[in-house]
Amino acid sequence: MTKRFIHLLTFILIIVNCPLSIVHCEGIADVFTSMPDSIYPLLTAKNRKDMVDFYNNKMEAKVRNRLNDYARLDTLTNQYLHLTPSPSSEVVMRLLETSDSTTVICLVQTVTKPIRDSRVKFYDSQWRQLSSVSLPTPATADFFSNQPLPPMEEDEEDTDSAPLPDREGQGESLLLFAQRSIDDLRLVDIAVSPDEPVFTLTLSIDELAQEEKKVARRYVRPVRYRWTGSDFVRE
Repeated sequence: MTKRFIHLLTFILIIVNCPLSIVHCEGIADVFTSMPDSIYPLLTAKNRKDMVDFYNNKMEAKVRNRLNDYARLDTLTNQYLHLTPSPSSEVVMRLLETSDSTTVICLVQTVTKPIRDSRVKFYDSQWRQLSSVSLPTPATADFFSNQPLPPMEEDEEDTDSAPLPDREGQGESLLLFAQRSIDDLRLVDIAVSPDEPVFTLTLSIDELAQEEKKVARRYVRPVRYRWTGSDFVRE
């Protein structure tokens, strides 16, 4: 038996005995198609496989979900996936590399109607939820800036609604009015960058009355976190 054959046989044995978790984390498409139904029951395994096949063949990646609504795969790269599984929801999946060369699966599910609200979970390559990884939860005050932005263009062009009342004349500045308006808001929209491990959290203000929303959007800012390989740091 030649040395070349022995080397080839050794290589084959390594591949055959390679842990399944490594194979599954070669790309987000493999992770998506291997996802257990219990994690996301709205789409069957066949749904997920068909969507990936359609996308890779440059076809419209759209299938019927378990509720008979259309589900669409919008974006697919090696580490990132964006999915619209129903008319009122979105799903983002992203692979996060760690400092010890393992891979974390990030799954963000967002309800889009009537108000955007996201939930994020983290799993290992065997789809076991990780308690050791979590995205920080900002306080409402973390979304607030004392420096207002200029009025939004749509607010200036909105001639159907009444102008903002003279808050100064009522002994309350716009800043204090904005702070009071967002105090009870808790719903947060989470966006994940397809190009880098950056998470942008935006406070959902759509539940506010029109007057409050006009003021609040001038003071509310997104909060961003970057995955470093071991934890999240605020940017």
